[in-house]
Amino acid sequence: MSLSRRSLRLALCLLAILPLGGCSNGGECDTCTTNSDCKSGLVCSRFDDGSMRCGSGQGKTQCRVR
Repeated sequence: MSLSRRSLRLALCLLAILPLGGCSNGGECDTCTTNSDCKSGLVCSRFDDGSMRCGSGQGKTQCRVR
């Protein structure tokens, strides 16, 4: 296997596992563990499916999950 093909395979593997690493930018519906993980105006809340996500904290945030 050539070096470029090996590099491409490594890059694809890294892209595939990034979502599992919990990468989040703190926007509405992004996963979180504390309020500081969320952008200003959002709080880390437990949703009906048991997940912790950034939301308004007023019960009106609805997130689509896969």
